[in-house]
Amino acid sequence: MAAEAPDPKSFQSWEDAFQYPIAAVRGMERQLRNDIDSNREKLRSLVGHSYRDLLGTADSILAMDSQMQEVESYLGGIGLRCNSRLLEKKASNLRAWNNRTKSRDNDRHALASQMAVLRGCPEVVLRLLESGSSVLLAAKILVLSRLLHKKLSQRSDPPPYLEILRQRLASLRRKLLARIDRRFQSLETPIQVLLQAMCAFSLATSSSATDVLRHFHHVRQSAMSELGTGRHNDRGIFKALSTFIKTLRDCHDLVPAQLARALERLKSIPLLQGSDINSLLELNLDIHQRWLGEDICNFIPYIRHDDLQKPEATRLSKHWASEAYAPFLKDLGDNIRDVKGPAVILDLRQEMLELWFTNQRFLIGVDVAEILDGLRAAFNQRFRELFHWHSASLSDVASAVESLLGKWQSGVSEQCPSMWDDAFTTIDTASGSRGLKEALSTRAYGRSSPVRAVSTAYASWSESIRELEEVVRGMREKKWADNIDEMDDDDDSLEDKQVLLSEDDPRLLQETLDDALKQAFQKLHEAIQSHAEQLRDEHSDSLEAGHKACFLLRISREITTQLPPSYSDPEKRNSSVATLQSRIASSTMQQPLSRFGRRVIKSSHQNRLPIHVLWEGHPLLPVLPTPDMFRLLHDLVKSMTVFGVDIWTSQASSILKHQLREELAPILPRLPEARGQINGHSPKLGNSSIQDQDHPEENHDWRLVEGEDGGAEGDVKPEDMADAQITKPNGEAKELEEPSEDVVRQIRIQRLFDILYLQNATRTRESDAADALDSTQAAIVADIDLTDRDVNRMKKDAEGYWERTKLLFGLLAS
Repeated sequence: MAAEAPDPKSFQSWEDAFQYPIAAVRGMERQLRNDIDSNREKLRSLVGHSYRDLLGTADSILAMDSQMQEVESYLGGIGLRCNSRLLEKKASNLRAWNNRTKSRDNDRHALASQMAVLRGCPEVVLRLLESGSSVLLAAKILVLSRLLHKKLSQRSDPPPYLEILRQRLASLRRKLLARIDRRFQSLETPIQVLLQAMCAFSLATSSSATDVLRHFHHVRQSAMSELGTGRHNDRGIFKALSTFIKTLRDCHDLVPAQLARALERLKSIPLLQGSDINSLLELNLDIHQRWLGEDICNFIPYIRHDDLQKPEATRLSKHWASEAYAPFLKDLGDNIRDVKGPAVILDLRQEMLELWFTNQRFLIGVDVAEILDGLRAAFNQRFRELFHWHSASLSDVASAVESLLGKWQSGVSEQCPSMWDDAFTTIDTASGSRGLKEALSTRAYGRSSPVRAVSTAYASWSESIRELEEVVRGMREKKWADNIDEMDDDDDSLEDKQVLLSEDDPRLLQETLDDALKQAFQKLHEAIQSHAEQLRDEHSDSLEAGHKACFLLRISREITTQLPPSYSDPEKRNSSVATLQSRIASSTMQQPLSRFGRRVIKSSHQNRLPIHVLWEGHPLLPVLPTPDMFRLLHDLVKSMTVFGVDIWTSQASSILKHQLREELAPILPRLPEARGQINGHSPKLGNSSIQDQDHPEENHDWRLVEGEDGGAEGDVKPEDMADAQITKPNGEAKELEEPSEDVVRQIRIQRLFDILYLQNATRTRESDAADALDSTQAAIVADIDLTDRDVNRMKKDAEGYWERTKLLFGLLAS
């Protein structure tokens, strides 16, 4: 298909035609020639039809010329005959009449236009406030309405509707100022919107730049106070600090340069010449503007924009920062005082410090060191209070101990599950061995119900202390290096935040925690020591006192084995252990010694020594202890088992052995020469009315009876031993018989072997000095006729026999 021929009408010049091929140019030539011929014919036809009209027009022109000449002649005659003064007077009267008529119309039109615009202003302001549009435009409308109201109120006959409009505009002004304050308070307000709000406040209140800044500071400080005192929002105090920092940043960005330029722009053109006001359809300013009056149309707001210079702005910001920061620190202290979780306070501390470090380089003229020290002091003070409060709550453990001792039920409170009961042997371990371990430790360590109750309270307290230690560890491990790099290198006072926040603060808090724990544990140990001393002086029920002492000793063990790492004061924690162990040892020995004492008196007045037939060697000497001594050790081990195997540590066993030696020293001396006396001393048997539970056949066979002096049963005095009697089961009194000299010597030698055997049984790891039992041994050796060789032989035999039999007395041999 051939290309279409170009249109010559689209050419800019004749040269454009020769840019095409020759054939196309030839075609254009033919087309142009045809158009010329066609136009020529059309022109010729048009001229032919219009020729007659042209002739008629020429005739009309000639007629008009003749008529104009006649009119000119008539006017010339009239001018010659007119009076100029009269005409001027008539013209003056005509103008005066027109002016009076026009003035009435203008006044009526101006009133209508001004009222129309004034009535439209409240609707415009309300629409702008409801839609969240520009508060600056709303302030301009309020200024315009104020001008219109003032002008209308100065009329001789002000409209009655004017007062209602004034009240409505006053309400809208308050709403506008409240909206501006909300813009000031919001931290999400963009910087340009905030600048418009400042300009709107300046317009609405005719305030200078200094007044605007002061009001902005006042609103932000009120917002900080509201956020800081609001207990319903846990993040309020953090937002208060954000408001404080954002205020300083906004002041640094806007004041004084941007605010001054924005206020100056408001004064550059008249208010009604702004495109934002003219675009409001509700006011119809395109119709009413010319009737508003020149004073309103040309009104320019008078605002002092240059009264705030850079030094003054910096001074005001610094002054505001010092006034706002002090209440903020108080609110911070009040807020975190209600927080009990130390981890929550630690997180808040890190967030606040990170927020401060991130923004402090933008805060020129503010003492950043003072602000940082204030934050540190507030948090450290709360941490110290928490440390003291949590540490002092250890008194709840002491209260629990005191309460349990006060409600102690003998035979019930000391009950502990047995290692061999069915409940323990049938524990289900399908879900793990945790339950088995707990049950095993409960039985092995004698954790009765009172012990478990106190242990649970102490474990809860220990968990709270571990949380505090985690807080200190978290502060110590926190790295602030990334934030420190953003600081000003020229600030020497804030050179090393890592040392302040991750070394100094944790060290101070750790010292506080250590001191608080020492005070708390000291009070707890004093309470336990007080109970231990009461039990030591208690004689009413020795068995119950012993069980109470076991309870306190187990509590001390639970505490000492679960001490917080922050507490290290072993001298305090062991102060009451020896007293409790001494009380337990006394209760343990009570019944065995009472039985043994009765057996000693009985055997000391026998006519013969049955065990003499088992003596060996030359000369014949004992090779095994008497059954009374053996029963004593056996009863003692059984009594030790009653109080619990876990009680008898090496220290407790040493105390028991030492007290046993001291108590047996007066019971195991040599026999006296006089009848009924033993080395001039009477044995202290304790309460002889306590029956021998293990050997009931001895409870009533031989019993010391009351002497003439009315002494208590079992309390034999030295001067009355000669008259002592033994009561038979049938109630008949039997006088104590005097054994022969051979029997007395045999008893002394056997007693010496018993003492040697007892010394091996009560030997401790410590090298004890000579005690009363050693003195008794020396006295017996001096009274009997034995050589050193015989004595050494007896010592060796006693030691060997103890080595063969000590496994029968496991707790005592440990």
